[in-house]
Amino acid sequence: MALKPNLRLKIDELFMKWITDKAVQASLNSSLNQILRGEIVTYATPQALHDASSNSTHYRRTQSPSRTLAANRPASPSTPPCSPPPSKVTASPRSPRSRHRRSIARKDRLALSVSQSLVSEDGDASIKIPPFYYPLGRPNTNSEGGEPTLNLAKDYLKKHPDDKLKKEDMHAFAKAVGLPQYWGVLLHNATAAHSGNGFSVHSFINLWQGITSACHDDASRFMKLLAKHCKNWLEPEDFVPLIQDVVDTHPGLQFLQDAVDFHSRYIHCVISRIFYTVNTSWSGRITISDLRRSNLLQILVLLEEESDINQITDYFSYEHFYVIYCKFWELDKDHDLFIDKDDLARHNDHALSSRIIDRIFSGAVTRSKQGGKMSYTEFVVFLLSEEDKKTDKSIEYWFRCMDLDGDGYISMYEMEYFYEEQVQKMEDMGIDPLPFYDLLCQMLDLIGPVYMDKISLSDLKNCKQAHIFFDTMFNLEKYLDHEQRDPFSNMRDVELEGPEPSDWDKFASEEYELLVAEENATEEQDTNNSVEFGDYYDYIL
Repeated sequence: MALKPNLRLKIDELFMKWITDKAVQASLNSSLNQILRGEIVTYATPQALHDASSNSTHYRRTQSPSRTLAANRPASPSTPPCSPPPSKVTASPRSPRSRHRRSIARKDRLALSVSQSLVSEDGDASIKIPPFYYPLGRPNTNSEGGEPTLNLAKDYLKKHPDDKLKKEDMHAFAKAVGLPQYWGVLLHNATAAHSGNGFSVHSFINLWQGITSACHDDASRFMKLLAKHCKNWLEPEDFVPLIQDVVDTHPGLQFLQDAVDFHSRYIHCVISRIFYTVNTSWSGRITISDLRRSNLLQILVLLEEESDINQITDYFSYEHFYVIYCKFWELDKDHDLFIDKDDLARHNDHALSSRIIDRIFSGAVTRSKQGGKMSYTEFVVFLLSEEDKKTDKSIEYWFRCMDLDGDGYISMYEMEYFYEEQVQKMEDMGIDPLPFYDLLCQMLDLIGPVYMDKISLSDLKNCKQAHIFFDTMFNLEKYLDHEQRDPFSNMRDVELEGPEPSDWDKFASEEYELLVAEENATEEQDTNNSVEFGDYYDYIL
């Protein structure tokens, strides 16, 4: 086999030879000093660098004897020193090296002309590149008259000389200064912590001046108000005061205000849903970039406009919370807010395979400190991922579970490992299973991976059919449902009803109706029993 030269190694060798040359280093130092002094940078040609770096002894040794003698011979009085020799010499063809040197010289002249065009009219050679990265938001240079919120706060202070406010007054104050209503509790807590003497309008003005001088958009200001200890990220505990304020004041949750025992359940369910959607990096921390990419701040504004909390299906819907908590309550037999593998195996009538349950509890997608246990908040993440496998977060969730060796791919071995249990279940049910080789061909055709022997996370996100792939591997009930479903039914639904709701929204709506129907039936049965008992009691009397 013929040897292939490594071009990269040769380039590195030539570069090291060039950069270690003393003449090159002297030229670079000279150019750097010119830049620091604000002068026009002059570039030395490669020929000049070569001449400066050549050793004089080596130069004399390489000359031919005839040329050396001719150089030392005195010039004839009749012949000018610079006149060409009388003999006719034919021009030698240009060598590739000379053409290369002329090409480099042309590039140097072009670079010099570009640098001269960037020099300002007053001779300043420094190039001022405008800033393009604003981690705390782009400053608004067009605003006149100062920050609007500060001006409104000062106007509020003129109308209300008593600047001491309680938490109950913060919603009105937030709206008065042009901020979202549910930012009120954040303003109160941040100002009280900053001043150390509770909330006052004067203290808020001082705090807001410091925040707006550094933070220039809503996401960075929200982070500054909500994060504790000057952190640049948000943790689940940071959201508790905000969600508690929603529970206490939103008109759609008045029935929940008296049920204090359920406040914590609802709050942690909402926080889990927020982190599930907003925290895309699986770090357990929400950054400013996460806030900018999400719709969380828009939903907080929508809360004060929508009185029906169930219409806000993102994060805050009480119906969704009710479905999640009832599902968890059914599995948590001892009601300690933790479930184990046996409890989770009973979910949806043993629909999930035992191998995928083992992977869920292996730590691939859970952070629970209770060994072999799943917490209530982790169950929220599980149920969202299980009932809607079309979202990016759910695809990441199940990809982590199926990637046994953690190499970033689902191999054919890993697919066969999970499908073996599905085959056993189908045989127990009297269903003739599809051989793995045929199933593998179907899955590869369905997903269309870049590498035909393994599936990556990006392959699953791009194919739009990841839910079918995952259900085939570890959820037998949904796999059989996909096999029996009309493939054109979804297209007809979209044509008739417009945009289709998400799988999670459909699941939560259907389950809520079933739970309400069961509760009504139970109440009716209890009423009938009490009536029958009353009639019997009257008969006895």
